[in-house]
Amino acid sequence: MNAQIRRILVISAFPVIIALIIALLSSGPFTLEKYVNTLFYFALSIALIGIALYVVKGGFFDFFSYSFKKVAKALTRTPEEYDEVSFKTNFHLSERVNVSYMKSFLYSGLFLTFLSIAVAYVL
Repeated sequence: MNAQIRRILVISAFPVIIALIIALLSSGPFTLEKYVNTLFYFALSIALIGIALYVVKGGFFDFFSYSFKKVAKALTRTPEEYDEVSFKTNFHLSERVNVSYMKSFLYSGLFLTFLSIAVAYVL
């Protein structure tokens, strides 16, 4: 089995199990509606994590991290030591995000979200 598919299945399995445990331990009788609602909240949070990783991977925050690092270096040095030409940074947030983890969170979150919507529609 492909590592990407295995990772998606593992990420998808945790909300299913956690939603089942929460639905069983909550007050009142266990209903499928309560389980689907809990699963929807967990799936939506996983999808939002995947979307946030997608935005970071796209390079939206690279400018901000570069600017903050530049300002921090300028404030720690004396004006004579600070040289605009010598300032170089290798910190890019978009390079720190792993594409396979981003896709795994995004796909599993969206799959579980649409699955819970479909099951809720049938109920």
